[in-house]
Amino acid sequence: MNFLIQNKNAVLLTGILGFLLYANTLSHGFVLDDKIVITENQFTKQGFSGIKDIFTHDSMTGFFGRDKNLVAGGRYRPLSMAIHAVEWEIFGDWPLVYHLINVLCYALTGILLFFVLLQFFPNDVKSSSMFGLAFIATAIFIAHPLHTEVVANIKSRDELLSILLALLSFSLALKWLKTRNISFLVIAAITFLLSLLSKESSVVFVGIVPLATYTLLPKKSIKEALLVTLPFFIMSLVYLAIRFAVIGSPNTKIANELMNNPFLNASSSEQYATIFLTLIYYLKLSFFPHPLTHDYYPTQIPIVGWDDGLVIFSVVAHLILLGFGILGLIKRNVWGFAIFTYFGGLLLYSNLLFPIGTFMNERFLYVPTVSIAVILAWFIFKLKAVNLRIGVAAVLVLLYSFKTIDRNFAWESDETLALTDIKVSSESAKCNMAAGLAKIDLSKEERSEAKKKVLLLDGVKYLKRSLDIYPTYFPPMILSGNAYSMLEDYKTAYSFYENCLKMRPGDKNTLQNLEYVAQEATADGQFEIAKNSMLLYLKFNEADAGINEKLGELYGKNLQQPSLGLPYLKRAHGLDPENDGIVQKIGVTYAISGDNNAAIEWFEKGVLLDSMNARLYLNLGVAYQYQGNPVKAQEYIDRAFELEPDLRNGNEE
Repeated sequence: MNFLIQNKNAVLLTGILGFLLYANTLSHGFVLDDKIVITENQFTKQGFSGIKDIFTHDSMTGFFGRDKNLVAGGRYRPLSMAIHAVEWEIFGDWPLVYHLINVLCYALTGILLFFVLLQFFPNDVKSSSMFGLAFIATAIFIAHPLHTEVVANIKSRDELLSILLALLSFSLALKWLKTRNISFLVIAAITFLLSLLSKESSVVFVGIVPLATYTLLPKKSIKEALLVTLPFFIMSLVYLAIRFAVIGSPNTKIANELMNNPFLNASSSEQYATIFLTLIYYLKLSFFPHPLTHDYYPTQIPIVGWDDGLVIFSVVAHLILLGFGILGLIKRNVWGFAIFTYFGGLLLYSNLLFPIGTFMNERFLYVPTVSIAVILAWFIFKLKAVNLRIGVAAVLVLLYSFKTIDRNFAWESDETLALTDIKVSSESAKCNMAAGLAKIDLSKEERSEAKKKVLLLDGVKYLKRSLDIYPTYFPPMILSGNAYSMLEDYKTAYSFYENCLKMRPGDKNTLQNLEYVAQEATADGQFEIAKNSMLLYLKFNEADAGINEKLGELYGKNLQQPSLGLPYLKRAHGLDPENDGIVQKIGVTYAISGDNNAAIEWFEKGVLLDSMNARLYLNLGVAYQYQGNPVKAQEYIDRAFELEPDLRNGNEE
């Protein structure tokens, strides 16, 4: 309470800034990985009743099911997902509420960060200025554009909640340092466990807490720094025990697929060289966050060797930073804290310790940007003139803020995100695929056929680029088939679906699309494409009575090859013996072939199945005419006309 009273202006500004910067996300929808944790997660969509499953399963199970191991590692983040389940129970698929909670969490994070930093960098009481290092650093952190993915993407609630609770735990631990009231330490421990249950990445605070305590609180000993860290360490062990009990050992199997293992085709030497390339990209973005993208998938980040100049520069730069960090630790100053916090926050996502399934992501800099904010604030705070200090800080915060607000617009929808970021991630197979999908989706909403065609052709271009980068990438392969199908180019669509089935034999979505191509090609008179589509379909689903029937009919009716169609019609009959329509088509096929006896046999079978089918009687009568039995012929023809008088117009099959 004293903190709020003494620093009410700073707290108010911090909270307002955090909220206003992301207010334009409140009208956004569910985007990107939101489907994994919310809209297509079976546990989350059960609402309250799904919370038990959330706490007793890997966090990927609700979406991937048994295929959760498709994602490297293991994930146990039940608290953040349970909150989503509560949101779904109460608000359903209303994204505004989810976004609002994200924005509020972020604003609260800013306030808590200010409180924590104020313990280490108190304001200058003499100048009566709130523009001390703590406030400037907090303002820079809040405004930093790298946080857009964390706040604007609802899925990243786990990150927001984890760091928010970790900061709360840290503030309580600092309170214990001042008061020695053990209750603060107990509550800090519980809060930190909740942080880990939101997302395990907050484990970095086991290192941040003693580092900050020792380097930034000169009067505190190593022993005190370790004591204040004890609840964080204990709760990390508790979390690991709970995690192991629920999901077992993490999946350490390296994915044999480029999108989940970007180093798949790289040597060990190239892998580490490329990691250092990403590290210099991270460092650049930390200070100069432009351009931004959500997608650094292959081959947006190129695989490089140690002969790359930027890699060498990265190694040298990070060695220098490490040297400054060590010197800072010895001298117990801000540099030691900032540099090692930066490295520590990034280490988990660097691919140095274990593969994370991607090269890099901007959201991975969420914690490291605390260090960046402190460093920038330190330089600004060194300006002796208060007005100059305020001016420089204000300009930097404003520049970051404008970039943040502008970047938020990209996160409005999957379409806006893909079509915005493809301008940056033009070498990414995944982003090109997403851009192609976005164009296809937009075409579905377009009424003008000409504009629809333009959108589809644009989509095809992106999909082609995706496949040029990664020829065996399944999603753009099947999407290309869909796009050409919508363009009514069924021949090309068929070729893509054929390749899809070579990659994934029996894939259900591909077979469904292939069935559609067969249907539309038949209607369009492209009988060879229709035939090939059905034949390919039956290679993987021979027991489909409907496709066997359609193929048999196609051979007889459209390709004038009734003898080739007969085996498929008979297979269809075997699969669906009560279907009088199939029986009738077999009879017609025999009739066309000149085998009247067989035709009569099958027409009579049909009449037994459906005694009210006028066309069967008519066909049976015609067959008897050709057999030379006019009496029976007339009997059945009269019966047909009795059931359906319109048949007198001569519409027999």
